Amino acid sequence: MPDWSYRTLFRPLLFLLSPKSAREITLQAIGTLANCPGGPSIIELMGHMKPPAELSRPLAGITFPTPVGLGAGLSPQATGIDALSRFGVGYIELGPVTVDPILSANALERNPHEHSITYPDTECFVNPGVQELLKKVEAMDPISVPVGARIAARPGAAIREATDNLLFLMDSLADCCQFFSIDTRMPLAESWNQDAWRSHLRELRAATGHPLFLLLPPDIPKENAIALFEPAWEVGFSGVLVAGGIQTDQAAAARVTGRPTKEESQRFVQWARSQWPHAVIIGSGGIHEPADALIMIHAGADLVQLHSGLVYSGPGLPKRINEAILQTFTENTGSAVAPPAASQSHSLWSWGMLLGIGMMIGGALAWLIAATSVILPYDEHFLGMSATELMVLNERLLLFMSHDRISLAGTMISIGVIYYQLSRHGLLRGSRTARKIFLISGSIGFSSFFLFIGYGYFDYLHAILAAVLLPAFLFALRAPCPVHLPLLPAQLRNDRAWKQALWGQLFFVIIGFGLTAAGIIISLIGVTGVFVPSDLIYLCAAPDVLMAYNERLIPLIAHDRAGFGGALISDGIAILLLSLWSFRQGESWLWWTYLYAGVPGFVAGIGVHFAVGYVDVIHLLPAFVAMVLFLLGLVLSRPYLTARC
Repeated sequence: MPDWSYRTLFRPLLFLLSPKSAREITLQAIGTLANCPGGPSIIELMGHMKPPAELSRPLAGITFPTPVGLGAGLSPQATGIDALSRFGVGYIELGPVTVDPILSANALERNPHEHSITYPDTECFVNPGVQELLKKVEAMDPISVPVGARIAARPGAAIREATDNLLFLMDSLADCCQFFSIDTRMPLAESWNQDAWRSHLRELRAATGHPLFLLLPPDIPKENAIALFEPAWEVGFSGVLVAGGIQTDQAAAARVTGRPTKEESQRFVQWARSQWPHAVIIGSGGIHEPADALIMIHAGADLVQLHSGLVYSGPGLPKRINEAILQTFTENTGSAVAPPAASQSHSLWSWGMLLGIGMMIGGALAWLIAATSVILPYDEHFLGMSATELMVLNERLLLFMSHDRISLAGTMISIGVIYYQLSRHGLLRGSRTARKIFLISGSIGFSSFFLFIGYGYFDYLHAILAAVLLPAFLFALRAPCPVHLPLLPAQLRNDRAWKQALWGQLFFVIIGFGLTAAGIIISLIGVTGVFVPSDLIYLCAAPDVLMAYNERLIPLIAHDRAGFGGALISDGIAILLLSLWSFRQGESWLWWTYLYAGVPGFVAGIGVHFAVGYVDVIHLLPAFVAMVLFLLGLVLSRPYLTARC
């Protein structure tokens, strides 16, 4: 569920359910997807969330792929964590975990107005117990990011029992976790004192080689925080995890997480950094947009942790924070990978532009021919009939063929625009994403040439055009593309332009999927049945009648249809991947690409039907729906994509 689907479609539906039900349904769904064959690839395709290598950092003996992680409490039963680990995070904290299960007694409260979640009583410690958690984790494939566990003793435990609880938990989870955080919020027996606390910490530290963090809620009095963490720091704990929410005004037993905790959490992180300058500090609390994470890091956090932000902002929040950190880091230090110098890559990325120009010229010529003579001399030679003879046989035959060929011509121009723009604004800047889109779409496009001969007809013009353009495609792929993201000012806020653009992105994704699916269907029809019922109604002839006209007539029409289908797949894939991977604030070239590529495609695909009198409503309905989505997408995404950052 990327943001463009979560914020627009799924979140409104999930918020009609109770928080517990919504969480279970969501985690179960993404967990099932991650465990399906090809599921991880689908998650990568839809979100493209893998963090750039530049964000990796070693802390406390662990290499975190990014400083953004997911905190305990999001999935106490570890449901879906294999999917969550692919959301662009640098670590996941399991838990909370206790030796024995703690069952849910009260309902969570979600307050969309305040963007908060309230955990009453001991609800924030609800978990199935360590043995059930281990069964879940051991049944999963290895998780590619560091995994920690937030562990706690039984409520009201005496000193020895609490120590034994935590030692047992660390021993049980040692093989599947790389670090532990010790939860200090659980009420303990009154027999605890400072000496007992110090002895407790020392025994924990001696029992494991894993880094240990002490969890401190942001509303804890400073003197209590010092009393708790100073002994931990002295015995070798790695740092502080600032998390757990704050107590509500209404009931001391309830804790609230989310927006209301943001400022207090930031202040506490800043104080903790000044108090323990060499400790690793993990900051959490109210991080709902990239700006919140940057402020937390600026306050002194080495790592940040998400919780309620994933619920209210969406699963794309880690990726957005990663991009904001990368862009900010680049602006401040200038140490990110720079795009290749123009002198080094000019002759390479410009080949991509030439490919795009060639596609546009080829499409324009094909359009001109299809609108005039329709068929070429070698078509007539293949048929053994002239265009005039075809008109005598059936006055709609040439019009029908013209409608197929003009649709193909419009699609070729659309693809040419996309390749030109990808080269001019992607390959030139050394964008790895642009190169990947160029490679995937182009490979499909050139491979679709073989669909032309699916019915035994070899199109010389298509063959020559493909042979001329293929070297340009191959040379363009050699352009150096080391840059994860071309430099743009970071998109920091969940503002109106961003929320509105998610609808625009959704519409363009639907168009990309729709064009790809339509291309596949048309290609299959082209090499099998050739016609749909509305085609035969328009032609006023059955396939056997057409075969009686000329046994080579259907192969000629089939080659047009299959070729158009292949081009449509290539076009649809390019639009889909652009919408999934390159939709970023300030990428104005993308908005103009949508416009310039969409206009010839829709003018050709819809206009030609009216020009030849093929106006079947059902046949044209998908095209009209796509055109409406296209116009809405342009309007909704323009403020975001063309923003002057």
